[in-house]
Amino acid sequence: MGDLRIGVIGAGSIGTVHAANLARRVPGARLAAVADVDREKAEACAVDNDVADAYISDTELLAHPDIAAVIVCTPPETHAGIIEAAAAAGKHVFCEKPLERTLERADAALAAVEKAGVKFFIGLNRRYDPHFLRLRDAVYAGEAGCPLAVHFIARDPVEALADSPNPPGDLFFSTTVHELDFAGVVMRSPVESVYAAGGVMAEGGGPVIDEPDTAITLLRFAGGALVTIDNSRVAPGYDQRIEVFGTSGVVTADNLRADDAVAIGGAMSFFTKRYGESYIAEMRAFVDCVRRDTPSPVGPKEARASQVLAEAAWQSYREERPVAVREIG
Repeated sequence: MGDLRIGVIGAGSIGTVHAANLARRVPGARLAAVADVDREKAEACAVDNDVADAYISDTELLAHPDIAAVIVCTPPETHAGIIEAAAAAGKHVFCEKPLERTLERADAALAAVEKAGVKFFIGLNRRYDPHFLRLRDAVYAGEAGCPLAVHFIARDPVEALADSPNPPGDLFFSTTVHELDFAGVVMRSPVESVYAAGGVMAEGGGPVIDEPDTAITLLRFAGGALVTIDNSRVAPGYDQRIEVFGTSGVVTADNLRADDAVAIGGAMSFFTKRYGESYIAEMRAFVDCVRRDTPSPVGPKEARASQVLAEAAWQSYREERPVAVREIG
């Protein structure tokens, strides 16, 4: 079997990471094309990775007959449409989180994938981070006893804010969604309710401040265990930690130093550095499931579950009340 030919749609920060990994670090895969509405970004990414084909639309890339799979790295509100088009074209799909901005559009995308019979993989890369997986394994081994409370800290530096404001609630869909998903991995039980509170905490406001930019999200799991998620996009640096408190101990995953990370290189200043190793691992998992024709390890079920929890958090924030997961669907 030859290399799996893959196109990357969206040449922003995460798209360029996936493109570089496909070009150099994922056995059995070949980066075949790049598309972005910004022609300069598409062409620069293609040149950086020795790829001949650069397009200004996903439609052009999807028409490429030799491409077997696509990586969707565009803004969340465009995901469903691209997934539907890719599925109709018979392409396997890796989509960056979140699946979409609404559950209705997310379900439409998943229905298209199921109808076409193509593989679907959602980019919840914390599931592939070696540091967090060691914490998961320690919890599963009983090192903390029965988990009673888990605390996640996931804070981005203020420099990470976009040049223009993200849609309201994007903190929950694009950042908290990672912790919402990995909390379920750690706890191995369903979330019953979600409560989120926060606001625009950064001084000065202005066009680049998200709503909210900082939030605390509380999850209550079946059986009563609690998880708190502390998110912010206006921190002085990149801060990623987990503490699991249980009946017989505490298990933690602390921040990594720059020289601890097997990443793309440089200082430990942003997610492309901190999670470099996990991005390689998840892309290898996607390519492997397509080449071996095995079930996607992080597929439609996980994509929809994380979407539901993000929507519950956003609704809770807006309505200032706990939201039962069953209210969302």
